[in-house]
Amino acid sequence: TYAFLSSTRSTGGGTIKAGTATLAVTTPLALPTTALYPGAKVAAAAVVQNTGDVPLVVRAAGLTRTSSSTAFSQSLVVRIGVVSSTAACTTAITPSWSGTFAAAATADLPLTLAKQASGVLCVIAELPTTAPDSAKGLAATTFTVNIDGRQP
Repeated sequence: TYAFLSSTRSTGGGTIKAGTATLAVTTPLALPTTALYPGAKVAAAAVVQNTGDVPLVVRAAGLTRTSSSTAFSQSLVVRIGVVSSTAACTTAITPSWSGTFAAAATADLPLTLAKQASGVLCVIAELPTTAPDSAKGLAATTFTVNIDGRQP
């Protein structure tokens, strides 16, 4: 024997509304122009704001070098951490993301912004003690830190 059971129920209509996901840098990053040597670090803060109407998890989405590749730029390590204020951004923070121009994977940062909320990112540029001698004395490199957001 076989049995076929079926049940249906109607519900009232609903409304689906699309949201916007927009992340803005309201205080741009301006790293100090201090010369780096092996073991030296510089730090600067950038303020990001969720200007959309949905919450966003802020992500480090890689690095883009905007100048020629040199032994200096190939040795440079960039780190990002989340801090409570621009004044709290120092080279002593514990970063949550680290990348180089050769390897800078996209990763969530520990910062979720409600709509219209802001947060502070601390970016550290470091020339590691393991940098080769050929990296010393070279011209500075310019680069972009790519930040984006995703819905949680």
